[in-house]
Amino acid sequence: MSTPNPGPFGLDPIEVPLDRAPLLRVLCQVAWPEQTLLSAAFNQIADEIGVALADAYPTRDAIPMMSVEFDALTGQVRTPASPPSRQWSSLDQYWRVYFTPQFVTLENRGHYTSRTDMTARFRRIVEVVSKLAQVPAYQRVGWRYVNRISEAAEYDALGELVEDSVRGAQVIALPSGTSMHHSMTDSLFRSEAGSLGAKWGFLPPGGLHDSTLETVPTSSWVLDLDAYDDTRSPFSVESVMNKVGELSSMAYGFFRWAVKPEFITRFGGHE
Repeated sequence: MSTPNPGPFGLDPIEVPLDRAPLLRVLCQVAWPEQTLLSAAFNQIADEIGVALADAYPTRDAIPMMSVEFDALTGQVRTPASPPSRQWSSLDQYWRVYFTPQFVTLENRGHYTSRTDMTARFRRIVEVVSKLAQVPAYQRVGWRYVNRISEAAEYDALGELVEDSVRGAQVIALPSGTSMHHSMTDSLFRSEAGSLGAKWGFLPPGGLHDSTLETVPTSSWVLDLDAYDDTRSPFSVESVMNKVGELSSMAYGFFRWAVKPEFITRFGGHE
């Protein structure tokens, strides 16, 4: 007799590393209200932070402008002044750090290993920002996983890999000559520990649920989990990292609820 699925919340499963995790992005962020001193001395402080992190993130990347403005009075098109920001990357480009006057983000784009590794990397970044930027308070902490399955073998076997709850319209029996073009679910769950935005579903070739991601030429299934807390609190490394731990557990618990044991095995996990 099978054990009932207990639901996605209140779970704290032991993390199982996946050799071939279908992760497009993993992100961790702490944000704060804009501070007068940080904004005034941003370039100097950002340079100091970049130097402090240069052993792990030695390359400084250009951040391109993405928009223009039309001046109705003069009839001219102009490029608006962009907010100050810095982006540093690891040599292999799998890890990126984004720093602005209002947040710092760590992003992984491949070869993700574990929450333990990601959290340790983010702790170091928070320690450096705390020391050099002297932010007095934070107002948001977040952890996000973006999963996508697009390879034909796994996509065709989704019924064996993920729970029906996150297969959406794929479970609907369709008559001959009828097909599903796309189907997306967008949910927001709130609790005392924080909020969880959860998006899952099916996209056609070239389809995206987030314009910052790359397209693929095949149909795909996505599971995007964004756990966050927007409670304003005094800034300390331990406070931020404790919240990171809670939120990453919330997001990972939802992920493990959504997938079947075969998913773990198929992508190289060993429980």
